[in-house]
Amino acid sequence: MSTVNLTYTVVTDPDSFVGFKYYVKAGDMFDADDFAASYKLNRAELDADDLRATQDAAATLAAGEWLAVSHSIAA
Repeated sequence: MSTVNLTYTVVTDPDSFVGFKYYVKAGDMFDADDFAASYKLNRAELDADDLRATQDAAATLAAGEWLAVSHSIAA
């Protein structure tokens, strides 16, 4: 079983939204099931600590901020 690590960056400039990326806007929660489905990942393989950190970061976004979430797979 692989581990899927999550990373995120707070973005304030909508002009930087290029390509297919996963964004969470201020006021929304990070949905791990939706994220996993978007990238055809196994939800159970998301690193639990990374998941909590990403959810916490999404919860603290201010108006005008988005969370850009990405992942990497560790074998």
